[in-house]
Amino acid sequence: MSTSPAIVLPARRDPLPIQPVYGLGISAAMVLVWAAWAAIFNLGQFGDNIEQFNWAQSLEWGYHKHPPLPTWLLHGFLALFGPTPYGAYVLAALSLLGTAGFTWLIGRRLLGERVASVALVLWGLHLCFSHRAQLYNHNTVLVLCMAGTVWAALRAREGGWHWWLLTGVGAGAAMLSKYQALVPLGGLLFALAWSGSLRSMAQRAGLALAIATMLAVFAPHAAWVVQHDFSTLRYASEAVESANLLQRLGFLVSFFANQVRIVFPSLLTMAICGYLMRRGDLRRPEAVVTRDVRDVPSREFGVWSFGLIGVTVCVLIVMAIGAGVSLRNHWGVQTFQFLCLWLAYRWDRGTPIDLRRLLQVALLVQGVSLAIYAAEHRDPHGLISKRRIDTMYPAQRIADAAAAHWRESTNCPLRYVGGDVFIAGMASLYSPVHPQVFDSPAATPWVSTAALERDGMLYVVDEDDTLPAGVQPPKVFNLVLDEQVHKLAKTIRFAVKLPAAPCG
Repeated sequence: MSTSPAIVLPARRDPLPIQPVYGLGISAAMVLVWAAWAAIFNLGQFGDNIEQFNWAQSLEWGYHKHPPLPTWLLHGFLALFGPTPYGAYVLAALSLLGTAGFTWLIGRRLLGERVASVALVLWGLHLCFSHRAQLYNHNTVLVLCMAGTVWAALRAREGGWHWWLLTGVGAGAAMLSKYQALVPLGGLLFALAWSGSLRSMAQRAGLALAIATMLAVFAPHAAWVVQHDFSTLRYASEAVESANLLQRLGFLVSFFANQVRIVFPSLLTMAICGYLMRRGDLRRPEAVVTRDVRDVPSREFGVWSFGLIGVTVCVLIVMAIGAGVSLRNHWGVQTFQFLCLWLAYRWDRGTPIDLRRLLQVALLVQGVSLAIYAAEHRDPHGLISKRRIDTMYPAQRIADAAAAHWRESTNCPLRYVGGDVFIAGMASLYSPVHPQVFDSPAATPWVSTAALERDGMLYVVDEDDTLPAGVQPPKVFNLVLDEQVHKLAKTIRFAVKLPAAPCG
């Protein structure tokens, strides 16, 4: 009796190992993808981007709403590479890449490489660091400066006066980005003190050096604030409202609900990975994840997580309940920039996380988000809504039509645009001649009223805005070309104030 030969199945090859640094690499790559994606599908830019371009017309020690560092960086970029609408996209991406790198270094010191890698994947899913990777404003630079400052402080506590000096420079840069930095810097000081990092005389002397350096970096802007009647502080105080207790609780609920929305992709990714684990998909022998002694989180992590996140949250709660401050949603960008570290830490305490599966799910979520973004920006109906959708404004068409209307009215060169600074800013940025944008004497003091009178100005205003006296009859411009939605879509208007002096 013959027997069939045994069938030998080939041994299953183990997949290529996933290195912890892959989490940083994937998140950094997604920042670049999102910035490029926006450049492909956007018709315009966020209002904050346009505001930075408007202010970058002149180097000042401060601007009427904010400190100057983000505007200085954009001014320098434009001086090096010329006036380009993509300057804000590039600087936003570079700022977030730097933030990712510093966050990785912080996580590696406090959590170990593997958990730090998980944290970076979750960081890259945060909507402010993915969906809005194109947004360049004071928060963009603030999170970079705070991440760098925290990393330098972690190094400084190990010794070396130069690390304390860098901590002070970073703290000063954070304050020159946005005054909100004062709160997380207080949280950093709490973490240093509570973790025992300031016990020795040398460490306290280093801290004194850092504080002195921060004050020296910030001093010129502080002098500017005094000279300009505290305009930036008055702008910041606009968030304080007269509200009863119920309304103040509403401020909190609205703020934290919006923060959940912003971190939802991270939470969704965690939930999907948790579901796969419960299903048993991650319990196969080849999917077992082992902990390395180098990946044991620091015993100080609880102190540092409270200092980097909890202190700021407590301050916001006190501001809302105690002072009636209507919390602005964008304050959460910095408040929760280190939340990814805490989420990764808490998640990993139960069962070690399979980084391979996490990367797969995260890339899937990112891909779906990219597809949704592209579909939204291909839909002309978006400009029917009364809600302003900045990135869907047809900036190039606006700039071309504005310049054409000016040429129809006068042969003089177009040097100034004004009116609605968002739309006027786009008309300037996307124009080949880049006329200067005038907002008000306080906001754009480098543009004199005498020059406006002499050279004239093109007003670009929203459909409901009032035009000043002395302008020619306005021209209506429809933001949508699609005839099916043309009559329902938003419109803007152009109007010319002719030059007082003849032009040669």
